[in-house]
Parts: sequence; C-alpha cells; structure tokens
Amino acid sequence: MINPLRFLLGVGLLGLLGTGQSLAQNGPNPAAQTSPMAPAAIKPDSVFINPEVRPQFTGGDKAFMAYLSKNIRYPPLALQRRVSGRVFVKFILSAQGKVQDAHVLSGPGSGLNDEALRLVWLMPPWEPARSNGQPVRVACTVPISFNSGN
Repeated sequence: MINPLRFLLGVGLLGLLGTGQSLAQNGPNPAAQTSPMAPAAIKPDSVFINPEVRPQFTGGDKAFMAYLSKNIRYPPLALQRRVSGRVFVKFILSAQGKVQDAHVLSGPGSGLNDEALRLVWLMPPWEPARSNGQPVRVACTVPISFNSGN
C-alpha cells in the first residue's frame, strides 16, 4: 500500500513559462525608460510574455514549495492507481499578483489535474511582473509534479 504521506511534490518555478500575446513596445526605446509619461502607454488589459521583471511567488521558490507541501491533498484515486506525473497549469497573473483565468494545459488525470488547479487558484498573491517600472499582467505556466512514492 502507498503511504499518502510519502508522496513527493515538485515544481519548476525557475521554469515558469510565459505564453500569450505581448502588447509591450518592440525594441529599445530610451524615451520609455526616462519619460514619466511612459507607464501610461501600457494598457491595463495587456498581457506580457517577457516582462523586464518576472513575477515571483512571495518568498521565492522555497516559500512556494512550502505552500504546496502544506496545502496538497493527494487525490485518493491517484494514490489507489499509483498515478504520478506532471500537471501544467496556465494562468494570467494580474498586476496585483493574483491568479486569473487558470486552467490545466496537460496532466495525467486521476484527480491530479484538479488538485494542481485547486492549488494554483488558492495561491496567495505573488510579487507581480513589472515593465517600465510598473506592475503588469503576465501569462504564466507552472509545472507541478506529483509522485505517489511507489
């Protein structure tokens, strides 16, 4: 029998993948870096894929791992079937650092997809991405790995 407390959980925060459409300015623009009016050029509904400063879970990778370890509920069906694998969850991180529009891109199923999505929706706010010194929305994909310990 699999001990539900023996499972391992991993995530590649450094491997945060940005996807979506970038509405940022193309190429270097010295005026955008020095002009106090530059932030007004960023539309509030813009979604960035490669901001100047990437978003970060508050407290960094260790804090994210601690959050996952504390809040994980390995699904009984996945334990019973000894299902392990990686779930990719895509979401928009708002300029306030809150998760929006989260959905599973791929995963092994058996409840693991739903559990990864639940964990992402319940995350506390992140330190948001920044462009031209102001917080911006960014598309992110987070891989969450489950190992039932078998």
